[in-house]
Amino acid sequence: MKYLLILSFITSLLIAAPAFHGKRTFTQPDGTVVEYRAQGDEHLHWNETENGDILLYSKKNKRMEFAEIKNGTLQPSGIAYSKSETSKAPSATPRKLTKEEISELHKKRRDEHLSKMKSRHDHPHH
Repeated sequence: MKYLLILSFITSLLIAAPAFHGKRTFTQPDGTVVEYRAQGDEHLHWNETENGDILLYSKKNKRMEFAEIKNGTLQPSGIAYSKSETSKAPSATPRKLTKEEISELHKKRRDEHLSKMKSRHDHPHH
């Protein structure tokens, strides 16, 4: 029994492959070129610029947007990424997420996943 739990834990770690961390570029609909690195794994992933801005791709708006934590998940904020975004009015400038917030959310998502895996193991379907 312990062997299966250990095997499933090791398998989940192997499946949790990190994102490719090389530099990538994306051209926004307005022509702005965004340089970023993909971060995270299957539990949580995001894009990070050289100056530490946390971005997500918005499928709805087809652009990179500043990320925000909402309802315990990382989501696009609706505010398009632009290097000059910080020059706008404070109400239009997103609050910059910290590495600690991202780390805490990642740990929470990973722990939830491992808890589900353990629950499935402890209560197999008949």
